[in-house]
Parts: sequence; C-alpha cells; structure tokens
Amino acid sequence: MATEARKFQVGLFVLTAVTIGVAAVIWLGASRFFERTDEFVSYFAESIQGLDPGAAVKFRGVPAGRVAAVRIAPDGELIEVRMDVDDAAAEVIRRDPSLRAALELSGITGLRYIEIDRRTGQALDQSPALTFEPPAELIPSARSSFKAVQSALGDVYDQFMAMDLPDLANQARNTLQAADSLLRDQRIGTVLTNVESVSRSASDLTRNLETMTRNVALAPAVANATEATAAARDLFANLTSGPTAHQLNDALEQINRLAQSAQQVVLGMQYTIERLDRTVDNLQTLTDEVRSQPSLLLFSAPPASGRTRRGADR
Repeated sequence: MATEARKFQVGLFVLTAVTIGVAAVIWLGASRFFERTDEFVSYFAESIQGLDPGAAVKFRGVPAGRVAAVRIAPDGELIEVRMDVDDAAAEVIRRDPSLRAALELSGITGLRYIEIDRRTGQALDQSPALTFEPPAELIPSARSSFKAVQSALGDVYDQFMAMDLPDLANQARNTLQAADSLLRDQRIGTVLTNVESVSRSASDLTRNLETMTRNVALAPAVANATEATAAARDLFANLTSGPTAHQLNDALEQINRLAQSAQQVVLGMQYTIERLDRTVDNLQTLTDEVRSQPSLLLFSAPPASGRTRRGADR
C-alpha cells in the first residue's frame, strides 16, 4: 500500500513538473508574439559564421532585439540578416543616419551578435552596394573589428612577402663587413686619441675660464646694467609723455613757423631776382640799340606815358 502511494506521489510530481515546464516554454514563446518590434535588414560582405537566428541585436551595448533570419541575399554574393528591433530603438535608428550594423564576438564562445553603433569617417562608406531592393528598412553595415584586424594583418603579410629578403640580407652582410673593416682600421685609434686630446683641452679651457671668472664680481655689473636700463626707460617716458615731450612739440612748431617764413623770404627774393633779370635784359637791349644807332638818343620819338607803357607791357 505504501509503495502504491509513493508511486502516485512521484508520478504526480513528474506530471506537475512537466506541466510547468511546458507552460513556461509556451509562455516564453508566446511572449514574442506580443512584443512590438520593427523589422530591419542589413547586408554583409564577410563571413557571418557564429551568427544564428535568435542572436542578440544591441544598440550601443543595450539589448534592442534579436536576429530573425539569416540567408543569402538575392545577388548571391552578400549575406542578408533580418532583425526584429524594439520600437524605442527603431525610432532612434530611423533618426540617425550615422548608425551602422556590425558583427561582434560574444566573449570567447565564438558566437556573434549584431552591434548597432554610430560610425564616422571611412566607416560610413563600408556598406556594400546593393543591386536589388531590400525587403525591409535598411541599416547599412560596417566591417567588424575582427575583419578590420584580419585586413590589417593581410596587408602586413602582403608587404612582408613583397620584400626582397635575399637582397636585404646581402645589404645587411655588406654593411656589417664595412663596419668590421672600419673598426679594424688603424686610423680609428688615431682618431680616438685626437678626440681624447680635444676633450682634455676643452676641459682645461673650462677650468681656466672658471679660475679667471672666480673673483669677478658680476653683481655690481648687473646692478649697473639694471640702473642704466631704468634710466633709459625714464628718459624714453619723458620724451614721449613728460614735460620734455611738450617742449619738443613747441620747438618743432617754432621750427615749422621759421621754415614757412624762410620759404616766403626765398619766394620774395626769387621774384626780385626775376625783376632784376628783366631790367638787365632791357638795359642790354637799349645799350645794343644805342651802340648800333647813336642818333636814337637825339632824334627818337618821345617815350609813351606810364599808363600806355604799362598797357603795352601787358
């Protein structure tokens, strides 16, 4: 009797546990149907190994949805990733054109997820060109960090393989042989001896200079230089804004007036000299005429009146 009761209890416990488990699975699965999400799609030109449907979609590290489907794009080259994104994150994604979707590793498990984050510079132009119409709102993609490191390592490998290693080895060997020959040259010892002599002479010269300047009092010279600088500064201040400046301005004004007076005197003297030149010319002309015709002094017509003569001169 006890055994039958115990079996009944165990069976009841198992049935209850199975019922709770099935209900939890149904509830978790059904809860997705009540979530409000928007569908987005991104296309990648690299391998998405480790990214499966149901993987997380994060917006700057914050969970924002999940991957709905992963398949080959219609052009047969790209990989299409459809995502169900929460409404709040979807509104931000639509407003910000600098957002890009990239593949990221989830720890050391090898699994991947989609990270949506802002990009700048060349990362904005890494999304592949599409030759077809996407079935949902498009989030441009960017290369993943792993892909960027892989590309950089590939470039380093290509540059390393492009190097002419035998030629570099020959050049290094020739350089080492030349250095060995130079170090073995006997003239190196002479050069080192000369350098040592020059260093010793420089040290002696330094000690002599220290001995010569040891008793020289530099403080008075510095003080005198400071006083001279202060005196020069005061003199310059007096010349620019002090009483001396006003006196200089008055002297300059007097010199200017004197120069103007001298200019007027020079102009008057110039006018007088011009009149004297004219008088001398007239006397010269009269002298020439009297010399050629002396009778004009006795038989010439009387001179015109002063008014008529001045009119004629004009």
